[in-house]
Order: sequence, then C-alpha cells, then structure tokens
Amino acid sequence: MVPACEPDEKLCHALDSVLSQAAPREAMQIAIVDDASTPGRVAQLVRSIDRIGRIDVISNDRRLGLSGNWNRAIALARGHLIHLLHQDDCVLPGFYASIERGFTASPEIGMAFCRSRIVDDLGRTMKRTSRLRWLPGVLENWLPTISERQRIQTPAAVVARSTYERVGGYRPDLCHALDWEMWVRIAARYRVWHEPRTLAIYRRHVANETTRLFATGAVWPDMTKAIRINAATLPVALRASGVAASVRWHTASAIRTAERQLAAGATAAAASTLDAIPDLLGLAAGTRLDSSTARRLAMLQARLGSDGPMRRAA
Repeated sequence: MVPACEPDEKLCHALDSVLSQAAPREAMQIAIVDDASTPGRVAQLVRSIDRIGRIDVISNDRRLGLSGNWNRAIALARGHLIHLLHQDDCVLPGFYASIERGFTASPEIGMAFCRSRIVDDLGRTMKRTSRLRWLPGVLENWLPTISERQRIQTPAAVVARSTYERVGGYRPDLCHALDWEMWVRIAARYRVWHEPRTLAIYRRHVANETTRLFATGAVWPDMTKAIRINAATLPVALRASGVAASVRWHTASAIRTAERQLAAGATAAAASTLDAIPDLLGLAAGTRLDSSTARRLAMLQARLGSDGPMRRAA
C-alpha cells in the first residue's frame, strides 16, 4: 500500500521496485492511496510504469493528512500482511520473500522488518540503520530497545493485519514520531522479527516531510509527546529506566541537530531545537546531562545568546 500526496517521478521508482518482485495479483495487492493530489497527477505517473493495470489507484475525496491516509491505506488493504511504502522510497530485490519467510517461520510475530539504507536526493548513501541480529530471527528484549529511540524506517516494516486490528491505527496527534510510537505499541504486545540484510531504501531529501518538520521546529515537541505516550505503553518495571534512556538519547540528538543547524546558518531553527530541551528533560525527573553534553549545550546557548529556560536545562 503506497500512501501518496502530490508525488513526483520518485513514485515510479518506488512502484518499479515492487513490481519487479511482486507475487501474482491473486496473492498480492498493490495499491496507491492518493491523498487528494492534483487531478490526473498520480494516474499519469502510474500509467508510465504500469501498462497492464496491475496497480490500483484509490483517491481520497479530501485530504486526510499523514496519519489519516496511512490509516485509510490499512483499512483498504486486503492482505494478511500490510506493507506501507512511502512514495519516494523503495525496496530491494528479495524484500518480500525475506519478510514472508519471517512470518512463516514465526507465525506468532506481530511485525517484521529489515535494515534500511538512507540516501539523499541523488541516491547517495548517507548511513544504514543498525544491524540488530547477525542472522534473521526474532529479537530478544526488543521493547526496551525500540522504546529508547526510533530504529525502523517505515518502508522496511511489514505488519500483520491482525496486529493493526488489535493495537489500532496511527495516532493523528503525532506528526513525526507516529511510526516510532506504533513500533513501541506493537513491541509491547508481540514478538518482532528482524532481517539483518539491507533490503529497503529510505530517501531523505529537502522536500520530504521529515526535513520540513525539522526546519519548522515541530520535531522535538512531537518527540517529547511520543516519549510521554510510550511511557504509558511500557510495563511499570521498565517505565522509569525506559523514559530516562529515551530522554538522554533525544536530548543528545537535539544538541547534534542544533549544531548542524547553526553550522548551516539556520539560527532560528537551532534556537527552536534548543528551546525544546527543557521539556524533554522534564519527562524524567532527576535526569542530568553528562559533562560533555552539558558543555556542548552551554556553548550553543552562548553562540545563540539565549537565556531563560535553556540555562535551567544546562
């Protein structure tokens, strides 16, 4: 299922990566759920890659937004396993066969995912997600690991329909961390299978939603909200340590982000990022920054000439 909104030619690459390894129509649905794009835009792109009508195009009458369109795609999916593929991402040969083997070998799992390669606008590799096992299989102690921070790119994940039916859809009150919150929700109820090969590609570019949210400063309040939501999902025995670990990691990540923003001359964005840190730290009472992180924060604060809440955070 490919949720789409005003896609460009990258959609063709995404669809081609699916068609090249697709099972027959009776075994695998391929559909685009278009979130009220410019009329004719999606159909034209699909016709350029699919001459035989293998791909269904379903259009929303009105724009539902990110979570709304993802949830509609899930509702329209007919299969027992559901793969949400972003319009500008793709999968590599062997993705579907590998993931299907995971569900066959461990039918009790709620989801399966592989490693991802993260690329830029030109397809150049920026980094890869972590290898969590050397061999394919079910992850041990996965809940505390995934509740610390995001480790799964959405195009790398396949979720059982029954899992979504039990845990519910993506939250409309999250704009960036909605997939991470879902992975935590699933991990709290199901075992999860991991393929250590890199079989999915996530594109990070100036036009995608993640980049826009970082630029507007919306990411960090959203992350803070997600950590609070995740805390309620965690068992009581894991809650305090899990939240503290997540707060420490995301605070350090916010500082790294602010450093990059400042180096790029995005002063207002850097200030917005730093201003979110007190709320992050407030999620875990008594959590303090290590000396190195505190020094980096103080240096950034001094360069921006900020005061008030950031001084209390340091």
